[in-house]
Amino acid sequence: MIKVVLNSEADTEVLARDLAKVLRPGESIGLSGDLGAGKTTFVRYVIGAMGGDIQEVSSPSYTLQHEYKLPADLLVEHWDLYRLRDLPEELREPTSSSSIRFLEWPERCPGLSQDLDFHCQFSLCGDGSREVVIAGADIDVRLASVGVRGVP
Repeated sequence: MIKVVLNSEADTEVLARDLAKVLRPGESIGLSGDLGAGKTTFVRYVIGAMGGDIQEVSSPSYTLQHEYKLPADLLVEHWDLYRLRDLPEELREPTSSSSIRFLEWPERCPGLSQDLDFHCQFSLCGDGSREVVIAGADIDVRLASVGVRGVP
């Protein structure tokens, strides 16, 4: 587990770019936090770092899912599960080896959290900054390999 403080949107972009360097096809990443905590912004910058157009990335709140085709035949699925109580049929299957799946509000669908490779918890701080706790099997080692240092 690693905790990072983001003092600006530029910090969010830097962390997203670093995460993009260590993500692997077939992985699923959960994103939790209050409305406006930066979940979609974070996904936007990850997609940009992987060669996508950040202008095309928007919250899938009303459509439930957006897909972004990236270079090297990589597909990014971006889901918003806020309005759901049950897991959609499409998410009952493992993430394909040519996709990366981002799931906002995974806690809304019981049983989904155990299938996540990583989980990012976004928290708004009183001073306008955001704290992100990223948990997963070896995420601290992978992020450290690209220079990300957490805070205590």
